[in-house]
Amino acid sequence: MVTSPPNLTESKSERLHHLDALRATAMLLGIVLHASLAYTGGPWIVRDTGHPGFAVTFFAIHGFRMQLFFLLSGFFTALLWRRLGLAGLLKQRAARIALPLFLGLFTIIPLLWAVVAWAGAVQETTAEAAAVTADATGSAASVAGDLATTNQANKPRPIMVAIWFLFRFPVFHHLWFLWFLCWMIAGFAIVAWCAERGVGRSVSSWLRAPSAVTRLFVGSAGALIWLVPLTIITYALMKVTEEGAVFGPDTSGGLLPLPGVLFHYSVFFLMGALLFEVPDAMRGFSRRWVLALIGAVVLFPFAAGFALGLPWSHGLVPNTAAHRTLAFTGQALYAWLASIALLGLFARFVASERPLFRYLADSAYWLYLAHLPLVVAGQILLRGVDWPPLLKFVVLTLGSTALLLLSYEFCVRRTWLGAILNGRRAGERERPRGGLRDETPAT
Repeated sequence: MVTSPPNLTESKSERLHHLDALRATAMLLGIVLHASLAYTGGPWIVRDTGHPGFAVTFFAIHGFRMQLFFLLSGFFTALLWRRLGLAGLLKQRAARIALPLFLGLFTIIPLLWAVVAWAGAVQETTAEAAAVTADATGSAASVAGDLATTNQANKPRPIMVAIWFLFRFPVFHHLWFLWFLCWMIAGFAIVAWCAERGVGRSVSSWLRAPSAVTRLFVGSAGALIWLVPLTIITYALMKVTEEGAVFGPDTSGGLLPLPGVLFHYSVFFLMGALLFEVPDAMRGFSRRWVLALIGAVVLFPFAAGFALGLPWSHGLVPNTAAHRTLAFTGQALYAWLASIALLGLFARFVASERPLFRYLADSAYWLYLAHLPLVVAGQILLRGVDWPPLLKFVVLTLGSTALLLLSYEFCVRRTWLGAILNGRRAGERERPRGGLRDETPAT
């Protein structure tokens, strides 16, 4: 029997603890994901002895994690707009998103590049070092070489090199999600401005008035009728710039986001905003979370097999166009089913405040921002240790998380940096009406 989660949207008098906890979980899963990469056998900054189980873990997380994160981002952006107004929203997002991104570009990112250089220096062979450098910059050497030369001669093509640097050079590395949020919030601001006047006001009023249409196409699993086809289109667009077969979305850390990647995550951001705007929509959308969880688990191996182009998938569907369509469909459906499952699961079991989840929710933003240099450094140090990959992974994940939590507690939590990331702590000022303090940093 599927139990209905509590009302997820209309609770204005207290914090939405389950969404706070889910946001923190999505961020902490990023640490798990990056820690596993050294042991997947695939391209990464540090290459160590691997096991196929780590690749499965990576794809299972990568297939939904950031999509869910941007869905929550859209939800909280709409909430803050309704509570603070458009000017208040922009001011709050500038403090919680744009400023940390700016600071990170001059602190965390240079530290990460130093660790990447260290990783290259400790590789056993020149070939390995070259591979590490290429992996760290998104296959920089090969891509830049392809773009900068012609078929006739090795003459530089400055325009193509400039385009590559704008779209492909990883300026933001793992902080790309903050840059994407800046773009999305700018787009949201335009929509919100229109929603406050003229025809936009009528559309906004219609969304907020209960109707059979909004209940079906936003406030229930029926939303998948339009969400899945739209997401399939984004996967097709990402395929144009994708570097190699992959399960889940492409990445984009350049100064200009790759259009297909930005479009992909914007679909989830849009749905998150609609889930706030339409009354009781979040509750209805995630009501069948048990079925969604079962569906995601069953679908995953088939969706991943088609996306990665495993031989058995081509044996089942040899036609290239049909195979590619099934690969896109499986990835899109998996991302939405996993998101629905986790929204409902956390609403069901983390509906009330728990001290541990509260602390993790407050610390998760800092942990994710600062984790990658530490994780990569740990992978370098463990590379020469004669331990099984699983033991290395566990030690790396727990050790780096523990160090990050210590840094948060003693260097961030009660400092000006903590105020930037999470807002002022309880007791420093009156909590705004509505309960949700403005410390929802990246959501």
